Amino acid sequence: MKKTIKPFVLFLSVIVSSICSTAGRAAQDTAEPQAGKIIILAIDGGGIKGVIPATFIQHIESSLKKLSYQLFDVIGGTSTGGIISAALTTPRKTTGHPYTAEDIVNIYSHDGGKIFLAQDCKVEQCATYYADNGNGGGVEPYMQKMYGPDVSLVSSHNKMQSLAGNRVKHMFTTSYIVNNSQNKVSKPVRGDNFGPYLFNWFDAANSPATDNYYVWEAARGTSAAPTYFPIANVGGKNPLRSAAANKWVVDGGTMSNNPATWGVTEALRTGMASRLEDIIVISLGTGIYEGGAGVGINSNAVTGIVPVDGNWSTTPWMIEKLDDLEGADHSRGVLMSIVLDAVQTVTNSQLTALKQAGLKYYRLEPELTYTQSHMDNIHPRNIQSLIATANAYIEGEGAETFKAILNELQ
Repeated sequence: MKKTIKPFVLFLSVIVSSICSTAGRAAQDTAEPQAGKIIILAIDGGGIKGVIPATFIQHIESSLKKLSYQLFDVIGGTSTGGIISAALTTPRKTTGHPYTAEDIVNIYSHDGGKIFLAQDCKVEQCATYYADNGNGGGVEPYMQKMYGPDVSLVSSHNKMQSLAGNRVKHMFTTSYIVNNSQNKVSKPVRGDNFGPYLFNWFDAANSPATDNYYVWEAARGTSAAPTYFPIANVGGKNPLRSAAANKWVVDGGTMSNNPATWGVTEALRTGMASRLEDIIVISLGTGIYEGGAGVGINSNAVTGIVPVDGNWSTTPWMIEKLDDLEGADHSRGVLMSIVLDAVQTVTNSQLTALKQAGLKYYRLEPELTYTQSHMDNIHPRNIQSLIATANAYIEGEGAETFKAILNELQ
């Protein structure tokens, strides 16, 4: 059995090294491993479908009569999951406490149109939705209001540590650097000019000059989904931005739509845990539409447009509305859908295998319909259907896992 698990343990070691090199240095300070289990909440990406994990968390908080910051040691997420993670761990000026899961469900229910604000482009091929329309609209102004325009990662960490009953010691959101200067780079350096990057409390505290971004930048960077939103520019003392290192980043879902593995490696890297046996992972998905994970091959053959037998070049893969496995069309190109589903399911498979090496891993992921699966379907009926799906899941197929999660948190 040990021989079977060894490659996965090696995989985790590689990821830890990658994170350190991505940050451009080795960690300066590490904490002593804590007594007892380290409990990680990891939240997937998925746009408006983030209302699903938010609903799960609402049930957890309601069942245990505690808020998330009183239940988890590490909270991290990708894309919409990163937005949730930052909300659960950033005290608000009005209340002195972070958002509750109920607050977040209400944001998804009522403010989708403020986040997904359709862009009126003067040129072709721009992103579908605004980052900032110049009049206070778009995802960036919304996030600045949501978290505060100048609340930094270090500031949110310090305020959280002073809250009565606080348990959370670490927060992160995932992203991928595509540039750090906006211009071409003659000799790109991984971690500076390109590669995975985590906005997180640990590096922000250890290297504030380069990594202490504003919380809204961490949320914006992790959710800069290609084709949906413009690339996110963070840091560099640019207007309204922090003094951290200038970066241009895209959605963390491009490399880790399920951030659960990062949660494990962050617990190890920061010294909160030293063994897999020390760790419990609660992984929340945004729902899976099984048909979207593949593509019809010959069913997509269109004479003169799309060749038969999958003999496809750029346009069919990236642009053409190819049919998925169930015959519905991939509205934004099949390749992006397959990549996002692949990086999500791979992480789940790897961590499920690592349970044999001592890791405790719980995953909640309901199945969705084609209509529900679109990350920008902000119609109120769809949002309510997503909430209903989440509720039905933890009362049905996911009931046993949900009860096990509550037992762990108690």
